[in-house]
Amino acid sequence: MLTLKEKIDVTKLQPRKMLLQTPPFLFVDRVVDFDGETITCSKYLSHNEPFFSGHFPEQPIMPGVLIIEFAAQASLLLTMIQKNATEPLMGYLVKTKDFTFYSVAEAGCELEAKVKIVEQIGAYYTAQTTIKRADDRKKIAKGQLVFYLNKEGQEPS
Repeated sequence: MLTLKEKIDVTKLQPRKMLLQTPPFLFVDRVVDFDGETITCSKYLSHNEPFFSGHFPEQPIMPGVLIIEFAAQASLLLTMIQKNATEPLMGYLVKTKDFTFYSVAEAGCELEAKVKIVEQIGAYYTAQTTIKRADDRKKIAKGQLVFYLNKEGQEPS
């Protein structure tokens, strides 16, 4: 019997086709790893990212809210893979819990978000996430995200 991990070649996953977000608001470049329960996604922060021009021009860092969005997109990808979804799903971020920032995410670094779904109540999912730098494994942020997974055009109640 094949496990879910054996069925999925993460190098063939294309976040651009799996998520509804488009550049410049698509923050997952690729899926690095998936073990059935957790997913690791990466984002390279190029020097010409639109948000760097204003945050902050002399010392560009990725805004915390966009780090959370990166984690949310990784969470949605995990849910899609676990549900064997063939079409992009609409998810709504409804809450962040205990999100803490430890270090800045600077231009030129690659971020990795490791995500695990820790709870599901109906269409509401809670994801535990840790974001680190890919090169030195320095922790950037961690916390939980609660999101609502849309069903047939319904909005969160």
